[in-house]
Amino acid sequence: MGVEAGARRDLLIGIGNPLRGDDGVAAFLLEELAEEWQAGRTAVAELQAVHQLTPELAAAVAGARRVLLVDACVSPQTVEPWIERLDPLEAKPASAAGAGRGIGSLGSHQLAPATLLALANLLFGWRGEGALLRVPAFAFPHGPRFSPSLERALPRARDLVRQWLGEG
Repeated sequence: MGVEAGARRDLLIGIGNPLRGDDGVAAFLLEELAEEWQAGRTAVAELQAVHQLTPELAAAVAGARRVLLVDACVSPQTVEPWIERLDPLEAKPASAAGAGRGIGSLGSHQLAPATLLALANLLFGWRGEGALLRVPAFAFPHGPRFSPSLERALPRARDLVRQWLGEG
C-alpha cells in the first residue's frame, strides 16, 4: 500500500467489532484513512483492523517503527478521545503466571495493548514507539450505527490520529 519493501513503517491497529455499535469506531477510522490514501495514492502507514489483539500480531508490530492502537473504551470520566503512550518495557504482569516476564498473562485469544508491544519486544527485540488512542464508547447494539456521543467525538479522534501520524 505504497510502503517501500523492507522499510520500517508506522502501523495502525484498529481493535473492535464493526457490527457492535460504538465498538466499531477503530475499523471505521482506519477505513476512512485507507480511502483517503487510496484517493491520493500515498499510504502513510500500514493499517490492520482486528476484533481483538492476538499474539500473532507481535510479528507485525516488530516490523514497524511506531505503532498506534485504536480502541473504543467505556469511560465515565470523559467524552473526549485521548492518546496514551505505551512502553513495552514497562508492561506489568497481569497475573502470577506472567510475573518475572514483564508481559502479563498471555492468553491465546486476547492481549492487552501494552502486552502485545512487550511480546514484540521479547520475541523480536522491538524497541519502537507505541501509543493507544482511546475513543469513549457509549452504546454497543447489534449493527454498525454509532451513538450520538461517539459521533460528536469522531472529529477529535480523527485529529489525534492525524497528529500522531504527523509526529513520525
